[in-house]
Amino acid sequence: MINYDVPVEEHDGVYVVRGDLQGDGDRLPPWGKLAAIENVLVNGSIPHDKPIIQLSVRGSYSGWALGVLGPVHGYEIQVAYPNAKNFPKSMIKKLESLPIDLVPQRPNMMSVVLGQTKKYARENGLQMIPYGFEHQSYLDWWAEEIKKYDYDNLIVCAGAPVTCLGMIKNFTGNRIHLVATSTQATVEKKLKKYNIQDSRIEIHTSPFNFYDEMEWLETPFPCNPNWDKKVWHWIENNTDRLEGSSLFYNLGA
Repeated sequence: MINYDVPVEEHDGVYVVRGDLQGDGDRLPPWGKLAAIENVLVNGSIPHDKPIIQLSVRGSYSGWALGVLGPVHGYEIQVAYPNAKNFPKSMIKKLESLPIDLVPQRPNMMSVVLGQTKKYARENGLQMIPYGFEHQSYLDWWAEEIKKYDYDNLIVCAGAPVTCLGMIKNFTGNRIHLVATSTQATVEKKLKKYNIQDSRIEIHTSPFNFYDEMEWLETPFPCNPNWDKKVWHWIENNTDRLEGSSLFYNLGA
C-alpha cells in the first residue's frame, strides 16, 4: 500500500527525495509521512481497546492517512475537523469514503479546535496521537530514514515542526536549512523542547502565508503548495548559500 522505495531525483542541481510518492494520491495521500505514521501504529505501543481520534485541519493529510492506515492495523478511527466554509469539500468527501467516524468541530483558531478535540476525547473515552504525530516512534522512523542520504546540506519544511526533529538527529552533513511555514518562534520552541542545540541549523521563515498556494510558481516535480512549494522557492533564491551537495526532502504533493 505504501511505497517504501521512493526515488531521489536531481532538479536544478539539488537532489530531491520524492517523499510524495509514498502514497498514490488515490487510496493514500501523496505524502512522505505515511511510513512514519505506520511505524507509530505498528511499533508505538498504542492500545487497541480505545478508538483513536485525530484532528485534521485545512492543508493537512493527517485524517486521510490515519483513516486508511488505522483500520488496516486494527484501530477504530475518528477524525475531527473544523466545520468551516473553507475546509475543502474534496477532503470531506474523501474522509466520508473511509471506514471511520467524522466529528465536526466548531471553527476557530487551530489551538482552540485542538483543545475542543482533546476535550471531546476525554469525555468520550478516546485516545489521541499527539498533534503532528509527535510520538517517539514517528521520530525514530525519521532518524533511521535520514541515514540513507549522504549530502552536505539538508533542506526541509518546518511547520509544526516534528518531522525535522528526527532528521536532525542522524543527518551527517554540514548544514541543515529549516524553512518555516509557521513562525521562527514555533520552530525554536520545538527545538528547545527536545534540547536540540546544533550549530548546523539555520531557520528561514517563508514570507508567504501558509494558505498561499503560490500558483504563479512552477516546480519541476509535484509540490504541496502549503509546505514544500515554499521550500522550493527558498532554494531557488538561495542557491549561493548551498555549498556542496544538497538534499531537499519533498514531503508532499
